[in-house]
Amino acid sequence: MNTDSAFATYLLSIRGALAPETLEAARSVHNDTAGAPANVDAARGLGDLSHMVYVPMARQGQNANGHEFLILDQWNSLEGLNQFFADPHVQQGGGMIFRQRDPVVWAPAEGFYGYHFPAPYGRNERIVGLVRGRVASQAAAQATHNAFVAKTVNMARRRGSLSHEAFFRLAPAGSAEASEFFAVDVWMDAAGMGEQYQDPAFMAGFQQLFVAQPAADVWAHPAGDWVEW
Repeated sequence: MNTDSAFATYLLSIRGALAPETLEAARSVHNDTAGAPANVDAARGLGDLSHMVYVPMARQGQNANGHEFLILDQWNSLEGLNQFFADPHVQQGGGMIFRQRDPVVWAPAEGFYGYHFPAPYGRNERIVGLVRGRVASQAAAQATHNAFVAKTVNMARRRGSLSHEAFFRLAPAGSAEASEFFAVDVWMDAAGMGEQYQDPAFMAGFQQLFVAQPAADVWAHPAGDWVEW
């Protein structure tokens, strides 16, 4: 996997349990730390292109009570990313948001099919489907993945798919971590997404990618006004 491209972008996922007792308290803490204007400017200045927040879809409007929270950031500078998160104040802010967290940097899976389709006017629902698991090898996974995506993309679009992106964990080539695959799907129709993910033909092809049962779940934007960019 080549990560030396002058225009490479990387995905940072931070998933964990919220520290505040309620989702509203978590919103306030997030906006005062990660969302503070000075911190936003600092992150952007170091290469943070996008910052989005999510909660499990079934818990959008519920109290936090330690339940899961997800941040997805897109960066175009690994040096900037490392510099930003090495700042003790940034680490302290992260500790105020998360009780425990699992930060992972993902690099685009080169040669893997992906797509981004425009959303028709008024279709404002945004749901994110994630899958994470290990593959036998990147080369074998590429062939399986691309055949699967090519076969299912038309039906996925009809059911409300907006985008599909594939990544591998940023790790030394040949290491066990480098075989960890991560896919991010964005949908504009929750019902259509459910139809796709419950389609036996879709699931049969999907399972062929992995050497063991992957982790898959669905996320949505939490209630309230969260600072994103």
